[in-house]
Amino acid sequence: MGKEFSSTNTQIYILKSRGLIINSRTQAKRILQKENYYNLINGYKDLFLDKTYGGADEKYLKNTNFDEIYALYMFDRELRNLFLKYILEIENNLKSVLAHDFSKKYGHDNYLKIDNFDITVKVWEKNKTASQKVGDVADLIAGIQREISNQLRKNNSMISHHILQYGYIPLWVLINTLSLGTVSIFYSYLKQKDQNDIGRVFKIKPDEMNNLLSVLTIYRNACAHDERLYCLKSIKKNRKHNSIKTNWIHTKLAIPLDATNNPVNGKNDLYSIIIIFKLMLKKKSFHEFYIELYKAIESLDKRLKTITINAVLGDMGFPVNWKDIKSI
Repeated sequence: MGKEFSSTNTQIYILKSRGLIINSRTQAKRILQKENYYNLINGYKDLFLDKTYGGADEKYLKNTNFDEIYALYMFDRELRNLFLKYILEIENNLKSVLAHDFSKKYGHDNYLKIDNFDITVKVWEKNKTASQKVGDVADLIAGIQREISNQLRKNNSMISHHILQYGYIPLWVLINTLSLGTVSIFYSYLKQKDQNDIGRVFKIKPDEMNNLLSVLTIYRNACAHDERLYCLKSIKKNRKHNSIKTNWIHTKLAIPLDATNNPVNGKNDLYSIIIIFKLMLKKKSFHEFYIELYKAIESLDKRLKTITINAVLGDMGFPVNWKDIKSI
């Protein structure tokens, strides 16, 4: 049977019957009406539930307060704003480097050609034919052409100006309209030397860069679409790249390994994004990010009574010595 609509009064009654303390009924009603019960309670209650309770319904840990769940909810919103800010900085830097390198090699008025990309079938693509690989690159180009059409329909002044004035759009103009996901695919289809040349600017090898961009895209979309972030894992079905490659930062932090010899933290969790920031942001930017993150965590810690901040950090994929990344 489907779920029936519940008024905020009913929602509060249910929460209190499950052991949740609500100091101000009026304030709780206002928050539930504004933020949505499903987003707030269903999205952030898990850490506060009594896992030993065997009843038909859920039960909150003793003395759990509604304010604590709301604090975690607001903390996650702060994280989304913070992480998106620095993901966009990386995105902008990557787009600039890619557009400059690609345009220098392939021109600025007729660059969307299959010959400008790598159409060889790789070893790990054993189930793909040469024709299918060409089709993949053709899909990328077609998608970019569709984006140009979309921008023209939206009367994007920069796109319209170049089309009407010159009959083409340089990549350094077009690149700003492309999503990080599209840029990630664009990079992955570049010829090996071109990937090397771009990766060299960031001191990252192509295979590592492909993984970083794939994971970064997942978290960027979560931030942009207001999805739950703090405990998000980048494990996606049917995705070749769903975690970043083990690198020197994992080793330097001495993060423990699992049964498959992979670090248990910093692979497909929020901490992996911090590792990406360490690799790709300028030192000044990373320092500013770290300070903002530290303050947000400290602020949440002061508002938690039933659970510890370590429980939250554990869900975020943070190792015990997570702060050491600042100084390595």
